[in-house]
Amino acid sequence: MRTQPTLPIQLSLGACLKAVGVLVGFLLPVVLLSGCRGAQPAALCRDCNILLISMDTLRADHLGCYGYEQQTSPNIDRLAERSVVFERAVSQSAWTRPAHASMLTGLYPVEHGIVAMSRNGGLNPSIPTLAGILSHAGYRTGAFTGGANMSAHFGFGQGFESYRSPGRRFEDHLPAIERWLDRDDGRPWFLFVHGFDPHRPYKSLPADRKALGLPRLPARGARTTCKTGGDPAALAPLVAEYDAAVHRGDRSIGRLLEIVGARGGSEKTIVVFTSDHGEEFLEHGRCFHIRTLYREVVQVPLIVSVPGISARRVDQVVPASAAITPTLLELVGHRKPRQPGPSIAAALSGDRADVGEVVSETSSRYVESKGHGHGHVRALTTDDDKLIDWIAQGRREYYDIRADSLETKPVTNSPRIAVLSRRLERWLESHPPLDLEATDAVLPERLRNQLRRMGYID
Repeated sequence: MRTQPTLPIQLSLGACLKAVGVLVGFLLPVVLLSGCRGAQPAALCRDCNILLISMDTLRADHLGCYGYEQQTSPNIDRLAERSVVFERAVSQSAWTRPAHASMLTGLYPVEHGIVAMSRNGGLNPSIPTLAGILSHAGYRTGAFTGGANMSAHFGFGQGFESYRSPGRRFEDHLPAIERWLDRDDGRPWFLFVHGFDPHRPYKSLPADRKALGLPRLPARGARTTCKTGGDPAALAPLVAEYDAAVHRGDRSIGRLLEIVGARGGSEKTIVVFTSDHGEEFLEHGRCFHIRTLYREVVQVPLIVSVPGISARRVDQVVPASAAITPTLLELVGHRKPRQPGPSIAAALSGDRADVGEVVSETSSRYVESKGHGHGHVRALTTDDDKLIDWIAQGRREYYDIRADSLETKPVTNSPRIAVLSRRLERWLESHPPLDLEATDAVLPERLRNQLRRMGYID
């Protein structure tokens, strides 16, 4: 019988312990980093400048980079060519104030408390904002907005060293932005720029109509058609003027990017382009926004350019508003543990973003008669389907958005209705309203007049 040879190497106990110690010393950091939930990912662009651009009331599907045939957005399209484009970004609300509050805090409307237009509420001063966090981290912070629902009266100036509303449109901000950038003091900067260019009343210029090959057509009867749910063809002049207004904003966006580039900011600046909500043109029987959460209202552009990150397109459904603050803080290395909001930074590098449920919410006056609002409405959107909860009306709509991307064919007998209903209930349990004092206030007359001209109040 043949015996196995004895191992030629005999390790002493001390040598064994030394070897084990080396192995543990090598593996322990790996184990800790892979298993510790509190570990923060490395910043992709530490202490980079940030340019956040929000074009109010902009539907994603009215931009060339999202497949629109009209050449409404040549400058935004060029930005998209060098950026990560989120093809299915869903806003957290159907109107300006709550969506931007989510953008600047990482909170959902149910959390920050701005949901209904009727309350005139603003951002509670106790809520940390993107501008405040970055200012504390050493950033220079400035904002130029279109006023009205973005007025400092509603608390949006919190954390900004300079918060101004020179006019309604992007072109009104450009001279002041140039002066602000020229006052460079060596700190990285965060610049938030917002314009109401495609918000009603839409107003284009001859140059924009010429670029799109559009005549100056009066939108006679459009308002009546919108109220009665008439023939969508009657809205053609209104939609054309909307497109020309988008083009007007795009021209200013092009100039804004040139201004930043001319000051050497392009190679060290993160650029985010988005919108707070879209606009209805009778797709579901109404016009404009606020009242519903259908695709045309909540699917918005989200274009993110980060130095060193290659251009790509992302098909995942992501929250367009609530993801802004956590994502930017993560990118520049200033997101702290337990700060709220779903980050999409992982998607910029090709991974799937862990964003949880994507929820939208709005509220308008609900009266049991035709022509008024729909009350409180909440929606949950997944990669495959969508549930709309008409809370005030006590009904729910379900859409298979893979098969029905325009949300025109509600499904009444799908088992997914119960599934998404439970998911929405669990989401609400995990996102309770913050315990905040009410911020309702009487509107100054000038601000009331601005909101009246834009169709927000009677």
